[in-house]
Amino acid sequence: MIEVEIADPALVRIAGTGRYRDGVGRVLEDGFVYRHILRTGDAVIIDRPGNHELCRPCARRGSCSETAEVAVPIKIGEETIGVIGLIGFDGQQGKRLLSRQESLLRFLEKMADLIAGKTAENVQNRQRESLVHRLETVLNLLHDGLLVVSADKAITHHNEVAASMTDLTAGAVVMLPQIMDEKKLWKAIEKGRGFSGQVKGRRVAGHWYCDAMPIIREDVLDGAIVILKDVQEIKRLVNDTTVSDIATEFSQIIGNSMKIRELKALACKVASGNSTLLIQGESGTGKELLARAIHQSSGRSQNAFIAINCGAIPETLLESELFGYEEGSFTGAKRGGKLGKFELANNGTLFLDEIGDMPLHLQVKILRVLQERRVERVGSSRSIPVDVRIIAATHRNLEKMVAAGEFREDLYYRLNVIPLTIPPLRERREDIPLLIDHYLEHYCNLIGKQVNRLAAEAASLLNRYAWPGNVRELANVVEYAVTMATGGFIGLKDLPKRIKAEEPVKLQDDHLNLKSLEREAITKALEAAAAEGCKDDAAKRLGISRATLYRKIKEYGIAERKVFS
Repeated sequence: MIEVEIADPALVRIAGTGRYRDGVGRVLEDGFVYRHILRTGDAVIIDRPGNHELCRPCARRGSCSETAEVAVPIKIGEETIGVIGLIGFDGQQGKRLLSRQESLLRFLEKMADLIAGKTAENVQNRQRESLVHRLETVLNLLHDGLLVVSADKAITHHNEVAASMTDLTAGAVVMLPQIMDEKKLWKAIEKGRGFSGQVKGRRVAGHWYCDAMPIIREDVLDGAIVILKDVQEIKRLVNDTTVSDIATEFSQIIGNSMKIRELKALACKVASGNSTLLIQGESGTGKELLARAIHQSSGRSQNAFIAINCGAIPETLLESELFGYEEGSFTGAKRGGKLGKFELANNGTLFLDEIGDMPLHLQVKILRVLQERRVERVGSSRSIPVDVRIIAATHRNLEKMVAAGEFREDLYYRLNVIPLTIPPLRERREDIPLLIDHYLEHYCNLIGKQVNRLAAEAASLLNRYAWPGNVRELANVVEYAVTMATGGFIGLKDLPKRIKAEEPVKLQDDHLNLKSLEREAITKALEAAAAEGCKDDAAKRLGISRATLYRKIKEYGIAERKVFS
């Protein structure tokens, strides 16, 4: 009987017959012949084991139990990966081996080629499996769903996100039309073009934003790669980019006057509801800031706050911005269409700034959305349900516009469910020092300057100024003054020319009453006495006691502030 033995490059026996079977897994300590074959890559025939030149180092030289051996290398390309040998152990076996050595040599070479081929195939399979596993790991790390689709629309591969989004089961054969309305998408793919736009789900209700690219092989369509994005995730990203880093707390609304305290108390009270709000106030009073604070204090704070200025967008574009549009609905429309502000604000808040500048034909559509809670994109006949809280704002007198036929009366009453009015700065002068302090600190930090006080003359002038631009103008003036200041305080020379040229504000007829005059007198007395830092001086100037002065300060909500000369 002729025995067979196979060893790997480390001279570990990996297969064997007969007496070699029990030694599988062991290292061949006297494998001098195999070591030579691994080193040279040449076949070897041993006709006198124990006396052959390669057997010289062997401890069993001259007393070897083998009678003959034929061994060949197992190669993959130029690399020798092992050895296969035929061994005889008695005279008859030895003679058979040597008499048929040529045919047995060819046989071993064939066997070596088969083993090498199988090994190479196994290596390639392992490499392929490893690559596939790595690719699957990478694809499953994606936040978007990914589908690989064949030319006949069969889904051949998908990642875990796509399986979750489309309710796919591993191993099941599913066609693309079974999970989505793919007509527009596949039409572009068949033309060799990419596709971007919304697609409607079939197996799972809802919409996805989809990007698809054709796979072309030798000028023939071989399939497509389809990437699905969750529309709600897109809205969340919009929310993050539109709300983050914007102060939205009620504490950001600076002021301690009676009117501001009443406004903030009312806004806090209505914030938790879902009623439509109408914020009225002059330009620069902070209408959007109040709207953001209301949103942040509501149950919708984790969803998007979307703001749109109805007066800043051309009338021809405003409708598509508000309601979105379908692909091909007008010249210049993006491929795949576009989400409108109502859809982006779903479950959140939509702030319609300068609603008084909205064209009449759009007012009809806004009214319909408020009534039906559904929107219809430009170029579409399908209505989409939305859950949006509307906060509208305007600096215009909507009642007069309604009377003049410039604003729809039914929309006005729909918007004016809970009116909020922000007083102009001239009607809450006691808040001016607080606002100056706030913006002084803000712009010093922003510009990197140390300007921590105002001269008495500068403070007095700023308190007397009419502030037609309200808080926005005051902030700009403080920024200008901080930039121009050369020392540690702001003087008259550091204020804008228009402020210094402005006449002191005159009380209107409706302000000529004792309380208004008394509050004005107390404010001026406190300003005049601020240089000495003593309220006793202010009380003496007014001819009242210190206790009466304290009571009047509290009664009129006058903010105290030290002014240094």
